[in-house]
Amino acid sequence: MDKKTRGYTEQTLASWDQVADIHRDRNPDLHHRAANPGFNALETDFNRLVDTQELTGASVIQVCCNNGKDLLSIKNKGAGYCLGIDGSRKFIEQAKTLAKSPHYHDVEFEHCNIYDAPERHYLRFDFAVITVGVLNWMPDLPAFFNICCSFLKSGGTLLMEEIHPVLNMYEEGTPSYIAHSYFDREAQMDTGGLDYFSGTHYDATANYFFQHTLSDIFNAAIANGLELQTFEELSSNIGNYCGDLASAPHNPPMAFIASWKKS
Repeated sequence: MDKKTRGYTEQTLASWDQVADIHRDRNPDLHHRAANPGFNALETDFNRLVDTQELTGASVIQVCCNNGKDLLSIKNKGAGYCLGIDGSRKFIEQAKTLAKSPHYHDVEFEHCNIYDAPERHYLRFDFAVITVGVLNWMPDLPAFFNICCSFLKSGGTLLMEEIHPVLNMYEEGTPSYIAHSYFDREAQMDTGGLDYFSGTHYDATANYFFQHTLSDIFNAAIANGLELQTFEELSSNIGNYCGDLASAPHNPPMAFIASWKKS
């Protein structure tokens, strides 16, 4: 990891650590819900994509897993060994707490900056999973995809759910409005905090986010030996950002789901 990438990611991860307790308090019953073997917190469209895969006994790694709820949901669909990694120590602590039920005995969570992911995890997994709110925090997208691909066995599958890059052009308002260039790839600093549940204001540590176009995403994946299998653009509000646009008469794409096969 180069010095610039480390600087951006470590600053942003400190900001995620800062909001972790706020997010936990916004979901006070999550621990009880996650203890149910039928627990499923996946967004509807991504859940549909996951259900097209043969998960029984499969090994799964979730990249940037936050509090682990999505990985536990996939485990409950019959997956085998599951590993979640995230650079926020506090969210990993929450994930480990959620996974204490006996039926999660072969689920583990590990704290690490994704750009420092240990090589012992390379070539171990049938599936890698990315759920909403990951790519925008990645300063070096090709290196990120290289690591994701490295986790997969030959023929393994990367499943992805993300905010659509077009949505990053918008600023929240009544109504939300276009305020940013689709092609501005400079680091963007934000000090407004990361409480995307209710927008709580607090003395927030700065974080840095990045606009990656669809071509940036596709080219980074292709360059690392991933073959696109499915791609679907969505009008769903999966990121709690500019939610009014989901029902606007001329709504933009708000999200996408995709699957990639390691060649």
